Amino acid sequence: MGSAMKVTVKNTMWEHRSCYFFQVHEFNEYEGDEVKVKWVTANQLALSTGNPEFSFRVIERKNIVKIDDMLFSFDSGKPKIKIVKGSKGDEYVVTLGATLNCTCPGFQFKKSCKHTLETA
Repeated sequence: MGSAMKVTVKNTMWEHRSCYFFQVHEFNEYEGDEVKVKWVTANQLALSTGNPEFSFRVIERKNIVKIDDMLFSFDSGKPKIKIVKGSKGDEYVVTLGATLNCTCPGFQFKKSCKHTLETA
């Protein structure tokens, strides 16, 4: 469905690593395809796992530090606004911030679109 990617995620247990009796890594890496899941919000990424019993994992975009070894920043502070051209030449307004938003019809219906993925 999506294109295969490697996602490096900040481990939220890292700050409390001294509380665990096992090794806690600062970052976790996951590989898979982005999958569309109806209830996953624009602030989250659903990534396939290859396991039929646990077919995808949900990752908070704010915890992602790299995608395919390229630095990634999901700034939840001051929103950034970008104008993106659609495949048919229409222009859409993409808002990046605590939540993602796009003025395209697809985002209004699915709460996700390729324009937000291109700019996020």
